[in-house]
Amino acid sequence: MRAAMRLVLLGLTLVLNFTVWFVFRILLLWSDSLTRSWRHLMVRFWSIAAARIIGLHIHVEGIAPQRPFCLVSNHLSYLDALLMQITTESLQIAKSDIASWPLVGWLAARLGTIFIDRTTARDVMRVNDIIRTSLKNNEGVVFFPEGTTSDGSSVGTFKSSLLNYPAEATYPVHYASISYSAPGYDASETVCWWADMTFGAHFFDLLRIPRIEASIIFGPEPVTESDRKKLTSVLQSRVADQFVPVRKHTALRDANSAH
Repeated sequence: MRAAMRLVLLGLTLVLNFTVWFVFRILLLWSDSLTRSWRHLMVRFWSIAAARIIGLHIHVEGIAPQRPFCLVSNHLSYLDALLMQITTESLQIAKSDIASWPLVGWLAARLGTIFIDRTTARDVMRVNDIIRTSLKNNEGVVFFPEGTTSDGSSVGTFKSSLLNYPAEATYPVHYASISYSAPGYDASETVCWWADMTFGAHFFDLLRIPRIEASIIFGPEPVTESDRKKLTSVLQSRVADQFVPVRKHTALRDANSAH
């Protein structure tokens, strides 16, 4: 019942949000900068509403960067995108597979997500150009250099392909670490989304969880390096140093089920 009700509420807030968005786009002729500001406002509004509906409580340490900025983080779940939209004003880079997902792909595109096919060198170059242009246009850019999600036991190897422009331009790169817990549940299985988990089944199970605790720690200082490989290595090390492994509550869950 909880999952079904939350699903309905998410749908209603989504419809309301995009109705307002399209009405204002049709009625007003805005400059690009005003359009970007409105998009960030609407995305943040829906993200906060969605977080409340699904019982996501966010704890922030450190200070989020202000636009323009480039920020990288570890990657655990599709909730990471929601977390970033609430704590930063940013465009996010995601794997191209997501664009074809029913509803989710459409929603991600409307939110300004930049899709990338990491297996194609030409597409990596295209996205690097978008990163360059976005930063020059006073945008924030967020991406996850691991290139995939994990169970939250550790931080995976960072890939350097999307750090080409920041290295060439010696542009400072901010970093953050994300972690989750779900009292009474094993967050590595119910919140983290990885391996061969299907999105639909995982998302519906996630909606059943009464409360999810999300933690995001922003690094104190950005990293600036002219060598792409070194920049990647330093960022991975910094993220791993402040990363809190996903807490497992299997014992507590089993105790609760015994009653």
